[in-house]
Amino acid sequence: MATAQAIQERHSAVDVVMDVIECPGDAVPPLIGGYRPDIIARSNAADLDFIAEAKTDRDIDNNHTQRQINAFVSHLDVFTSGQGIFILTVNGEVADTARTVLRFACRHYVSSRLRVELFDGLDFWTLGPFGAPAWHLS
Repeated sequence: MATAQAIQERHSAVDVVMDVIECPGDAVPPLIGGYRPDIIARSNAADLDFIAEAKTDRDIDNNHTQRQINAFVSHLDVFTSGQGIFILTVNGEVADTARTVLRFACRHYVSSRLRVELFDGLDFWTLGPFGAPAWHLS
């Protein structure tokens, strides 16, 4: 998956678990708020936790996606140490729609301990907190 590779390129000491079983017994991400994310990753060296979810053009703006985003971001928000990063991955054609969805669903969570990012297949975009520009390239 391109997102897992991009995360590993940006954070070399990260352990990635994907919701893709290549061999019997492979680890899969745990259920979080009733949903299984596509990717979870952890960097003990940098004290970072990642949850990433990929969406297609047709399912970016629906109730199921909203509930998943809320479950994953809420999960990261309760961590008392380190930094949590939620990454939504979409095709570049729906990146603008995805930015709007994330801005309305997650901006109030953004802090020094919680980042919300959009990966459009080429670039990572970071959602800014209230009072800052909404989006900037990471």
